[in-house]
Amino acid sequence: MNLKNLYVCAGILLVLAILINLFTGSSNAPLLDERVGSSIVDPSALRDAGKIIVESGGDTITLVSSPEANSWVLEEKYSLPTSYTRVSQFARNVSEAKLQRLVSENPERIETLGFEGGDSARFYDTSGNEIVAFDLGKETENGRQFLRYQGEEKAFLVNTTFLIDANHDSWLEKSLVDFEASDVTSIVVSLQNGDTLSIERDNADADWSTSDTLPDDKILNQSALSQIASKFAGLNFTATAEVDDANVVAARDNSHSFDLSLNDGKRYTFTIGRQPELVIEKEVEKEGEDGETTTETEEEVVTPEGPVYFFIASSDPEERINEYMGKAGFEASSYQFTSLPDSLDALLSDAPEPIEEPPAPLVTAPENPEAE
Repeated sequence: MNLKNLYVCAGILLVLAILINLFTGSSNAPLLDERVGSSIVDPSALRDAGKIIVESGGDTITLVSSPEANSWVLEEKYSLPTSYTRVSQFARNVSEAKLQRLVSENPERIETLGFEGGDSARFYDTSGNEIVAFDLGKETENGRQFLRYQGEEKAFLVNTTFLIDANHDSWLEKSLVDFEASDVTSIVVSLQNGDTLSIERDNADADWSTSDTLPDDKILNQSALSQIASKFAGLNFTATAEVDDANVVAARDNSHSFDLSLNDGKRYTFTIGRQPELVIEKEVEKEGEDGETTTETEEEVVTPEGPVYFFIASSDPEERINEYMGKAGFEASSYQFTSLPDSLDALLSDAPEPIEEPPAPLVTAPENPEAE
């Protein structure tokens, strides 16, 4: 082969190599979008957010900024205040998420990424203008998630996952009043069995005292009384219910009441109770192994013990807690109820035995030496 033919062959091979590279490389080239590498939304834009709508598990969660409540509220739950931590965590998650790469623009491929029936979120500013809206798809094994902007036929992969809880109650602020146990200066206890006790103290370092008449052998149990203030200062609800729910009504009808006055003059009345278990005795005939029939008495639960609900009334008519009580029933853990006293005896202690004074020593007159 002469040199000329060699150059011709080399040229042909080079052209073929370029063509092969073009055809084979085109299918593997990364898809391009100028937004890749940036945040899914400008974080500064979210500072103007006034409404967030989240779709998850077939449920809608509508969060609205409420200047009157000085917080975000949840429309689907009687416009009760939401947890600041919960909402800010979600907003921060959205503002910090970045688009890692454009996955596909093929509708058939996008259909396989889990957007159908998945979660979605829409952010609006205080004027009602949309800031950003996106759908979420499947999560990957390495902690990332597919995302699609609503109105686009593009699927992206973001560098994080979005933890969205469809349970409405999980978005709510669980504490309804704000005070410290040390703020409580007086308590009036009214128990379901009819026992009552009124106590007061000058400050958090002073002992409780009462003008009520106590049994001669009893005194106030200082620790038990202080625990009442602590329990209600830290009282949180776990779930909500309709105000006319049978369990809510039964809880109000079978409850204890605690009236707490604070050092700033404010007063809260806490009512807390539950549907008690109703048990009846009935006779049951049983046949023994020998065929003999006997009659035994057994207990049957007619009405099971219900969940615990609490109710709060503030002496300040402008305080929103009074409004909330008319919107929903607030459930608490069973311990919040069972740890409270159910009789006056639980608030009293045995009086210490009186200390007997030792008898005075006998004094004898000194002998008179002159008498001798």
